[in-house]
Amino acid sequence: MRTTPNSWFYFISLLCLVDLTITINLATAHYCLDHQQSLLLHLKNNLTYNQNQSKKLIHWNHVHDCCHWKGVSCNKGHVIALDLSQESISGGNFSSLFHMQFLQSLNLASNGFIQFGTYSEFQNLKYLRYLNLSNASIVGEIPKNIFQLSSLQVLDLSDNQRLNGFLPQNIPYQLASLNYLNLSHTNFSGPLPESLLNLRKLSTLDLSNCQFNGTLPNSMSNLTHLVYLDLSFNNFTGPLPSFNRSNALRSFALNHNYFSGTIPSTHFNGLANLVRVDLGDNSFDGRVPSTLFALPSLQQLILSYNRFEGPLKELPNCSSSSLEMLDLSGNNFQGPIPPSIFQLKRLFLLQLSTNKFNGTIKLDNIRSLPKLKTFDLSHNNLSVVGANVTYDQDFSYFPMLYNLLLASCKLDAFPSFLRNQSTLLYLDLSNNQIEGIIPNWIWKFEFLMALNLSNNFLEGMEGPFQNLGSNLFLLDLHGNQLQGTAPIFTKSIVSLDYSNNNFSSFFPADIGNQIPNVVNLYLSNNSFHGEIHESFCNMTFLRLLDLSDNRFTGEIPKCLATSDRSLRVLSLAGNELSGHVPDTFPTSCALRFLDFNGNLLDGTVPRSLTNCQNLQVLNLGKNQLIDTFPCFLKNILTLRVMILRSNKFHGHIECPSSTGNWEKLQILDLASNNFSGLLPSSLLRSWKALMHDEDRSRFGHLSFGLFDNINLIQNFGILTTEFSNADKMKFAKLVAVEPLFVVDHIVSHVMEGVYGIGRYEDSVTIVNKGQQMKLVKILIAFTSLDFSSNHFEGSVPEEITNFKGLHALNLSQNSFSGHIPSNISNLRNLESLDLSMNSLKGEIPTELASLSFLAIMNLSYNHLVGRIPTGTQIQSFEADSFAGNEGLCGPPLTQGCGLLPPLASKTTDFDHGSSIDWTILSVELGFTFGFGMFIMPLIFWKRWRLWFSEKADGVLYKIVPQLDFVYEHHGGKKYRTLRWKPFSL
Repeated sequence: MRTTPNSWFYFISLLCLVDLTITINLATAHYCLDHQQSLLLHLKNNLTYNQNQSKKLIHWNHVHDCCHWKGVSCNKGHVIALDLSQESISGGNFSSLFHMQFLQSLNLASNGFIQFGTYSEFQNLKYLRYLNLSNASIVGEIPKNIFQLSSLQVLDLSDNQRLNGFLPQNIPYQLASLNYLNLSHTNFSGPLPESLLNLRKLSTLDLSNCQFNGTLPNSMSNLTHLVYLDLSFNNFTGPLPSFNRSNALRSFALNHNYFSGTIPSTHFNGLANLVRVDLGDNSFDGRVPSTLFALPSLQQLILSYNRFEGPLKELPNCSSSSLEMLDLSGNNFQGPIPPSIFQLKRLFLLQLSTNKFNGTIKLDNIRSLPKLKTFDLSHNNLSVVGANVTYDQDFSYFPMLYNLLLASCKLDAFPSFLRNQSTLLYLDLSNNQIEGIIPNWIWKFEFLMALNLSNNFLEGMEGPFQNLGSNLFLLDLHGNQLQGTAPIFTKSIVSLDYSNNNFSSFFPADIGNQIPNVVNLYLSNNSFHGEIHESFCNMTFLRLLDLSDNRFTGEIPKCLATSDRSLRVLSLAGNELSGHVPDTFPTSCALRFLDFNGNLLDGTVPRSLTNCQNLQVLNLGKNQLIDTFPCFLKNILTLRVMILRSNKFHGHIECPSSTGNWEKLQILDLASNNFSGLLPSSLLRSWKALMHDEDRSRFGHLSFGLFDNINLIQNFGILTTEFSNADKMKFAKLVAVEPLFVVDHIVSHVMEGVYGIGRYEDSVTIVNKGQQMKLVKILIAFTSLDFSSNHFEGSVPEEITNFKGLHALNLSQNSFSGHIPSNISNLRNLESLDLSMNSLKGEIPTELASLSFLAIMNLSYNHLVGRIPTGTQIQSFEADSFAGNEGLCGPPLTQGCGLLPPLASKTTDFDHGSSIDWTILSVELGFTFGFGMFIMPLIFWKRWRLWFSEKADGVLYKIVPQLDFVYEHHGGKKYRTLRWKPFSL
């Protein structure tokens, strides 16, 4: 076929046209339109950012085409993508953004402060597909029209702690393109709407660490494209809907919520791609769905701290299982641990603690788990038998563990295979039956961070302790029989517990200089003596110091009271400390718990205590303080417990109304002082916490964080700053083997509280039900008032009967008068009532019988009259509870009501006050007359005086052998005088 010249011409022309078109298109694709550049420059000029840290905005100018600027992408001259992440933007005006109508991608993540105010122009960005505002320090609410962007596929608002909002009740169908939604670590709240089903293409839904609540809508079962679902750390309740239609689901995390009920096995049918299931820290109950263990791709199964129960069946297909993490701790599983668990060859974390498993487990079993790193059998009913190791080479068959927890496993010796566990990070052998000496090799583990050997029968510690190179952060040896000198051999220690032993001294003595970075220091209930060493004040990071129940003497070091911002707990109770309480508490005082009970302290309550505005517990009982009632402490609004008993306080307890209120006060003990006057109504009315009826949801223990806004992983890393550089490298390599989520899991469930990162639970000693008792953990709902052994007077205030949450009331040994209030029946949670040794009168109100929780009652030695109410539990109390009331009759007293003279119960109040009891008067007159007949001759007649003196001396000489007669000369006369032996003339 021949080609004509014209054909070539047309062909060449066509090529030129195509080339021109391509050139024009390419040019226009990267050529920035003027108005687009103007918008970008206007945006730059209206933003506040750090020019020294900027890598994008700082280079925007008129010289270069805006489509070539860093962070800017264009199409046909229009800006379609804008990335200003990590530009240190701290404020400004973003209005120019909303005029870039072709914008498809906007990334403002990781900036200092993004504030949109009430902008509603997001709806102008109708082509926007990608919006990332994560970690941008957004404050307030996000504009609601963001949820109306019909083209949006990715929305990331995560890590904005001060960002509030709700998911729209009616999520529009226009959002059907959304496949990624991340609101984690924000303050979003409220329930999830049923309209969530409109997000049919959603593959990632992360709502973790928010404030969402309510039950999950059943419509979530229709999110069939889900791959990643994380609803952890919220307040969701109710049952779990089925996700068995989400066949692509790989990660499923609902931990740390309030989900409840049983989980049907069908919920997990067909989820062949599921890799991770975390249902921990909820309230699920019943049997574990059998389908969970049969999922072919499952690698992580976390069911910890629920209410699952029953025996565990043998696991299917263990030899081919992909399971790497299995955590069943904190449930109610029973029976033996199935042997098939030890056939899960890929397992590197196995936690079965805090259940009801029984039987015998041989440590040899873990030889079949070559990848095992964390092994936890603590707090069951198991008997763990040490490994049968005959030769040194047998050690090599054990996996190299990072964490071994065998607390309460009935061990009677240190497992021998431990000698070879050079990679151990955490070892817990507490609450066992191990006797003898702590071996020296246990201090030589290179990476050991936490060692707990508490509550055993250990008697000593094998040295030497020099040059061990230990990196221990936690050492807990409390509750043993250790004695002598307490060694301090690791400067990296963060939490040290030597309490409940018999240590008598430290080595070296300047303990504060040896462990300057300690956070928690427990030395209570030992035999430490002498003055408190000044080096305690050199512990810069100290949060908790407990030196109680020792034999420390001298004064309290003033520097302990000047601790700035760090010290939360200071307990020096049960020692022999003397002098004044230091009045040096700074304005930055961070104390929550202060206990100086049971010492020899004198002086007054320090006025600077008002600087401790977060104080919850103040115990100054059993000292020699001389002061008036500390009204100035009413400015501490957080105070829950105040104990001033057994001191020398005096005066009235009425406070000016302008001094604040103790609305949270739940325990007040003023017993055995010299307080007087009336119980002031205004003060009683301010104690709001006592007026709340007991709420079962309030059960728990009074506690507080030793750190503020703690982040477990963050502090896990901070603690390693005390390592040497070489140790840091070794530790980093070791921890790098563990995935971050594994470290997080171990820290939160195993090591929480190990470094003081957890919460300190308050303890005080009170008198309740007539007996001294130590509340090691104060129930949030427990309440007590003790005004006994003072000089209070007047009637029992009606305001006391408003304390519906009160558990114990003691008004004994005062001068209260009048009647027992009939509406005392309002105190329906009262368990102990002591009104003895007062001047109360009238009849026992029958309403008292309605107090069904009342276990202790004492009304003795008053002026009560009439019949003890019958047919009630009141008659179940001993007769001693009513003794000393001459006018009372009926069971349990033996005095029948028909035998009593009628005068006591028949007279009116007026008659009672004006009548004369002639029986008593005659006794008084008789005594006066008889005494006068005897004493008058002694006063006026010398001969009688001499006779009486002679006879009295003779009697004393016979009955007191230490006395003897001597003769003295006075005024030229000789007298016989009785003196103590030996005597001197």
